Amino acid sequence: MRVQRVTAEVVRPLRAAVLRPGLPSEQSVYPEDDLPSTLHLAATDAAGRVVGCATFFPEPYDGGPAWRLRGMATDESVRGQGVGRLLLSEGLAAARTATVPTLWCNARTTAVGFYSRFGFVVEGEEFLTAGGIPHHRMHRSVIHTD
Repeated sequence: MRVQRVTAEVVRPLRAAVLRPGLPSEQSVYPEDDLPSTLHLAATDAAGRVVGCATFFPEPYDGGPAWRLRGMATDESVRGQGVGRLLLSEGLAAARTATVPTLWCNARTTAVGFYSRFGFVVEGEEFLTAGGIPHHRMHRSVIHTD
């Protein structure tokens, strides 16, 4: 697997297929996608196919500077093979380089265990997104070592 910085156009098809199946492709476009401060990462397999993606962008957390992780997805064919770990590790490294103190996300409840293994902690109660999907807000210190 190879993780690289890419444009929003590269990650949107996988985002749509995994996170918004059956919905219009516009549902996979985020307002922050084209900002110069946004970091899009794609994991590609040996054939160059995008099998994982994640997007990071500046968004305050608890009133302080932070990056938000959004749109993290892995193709079903590679789940459990470390793709998510690679994407998250690369994003954390970029946040450290940028001296960002906190990384946060709204994690699907089914992914809380994954994020917890990387030092994220749950804040507050479970909530439902507009699509009715259960989520938890999670955060972690970027300074924390993996």
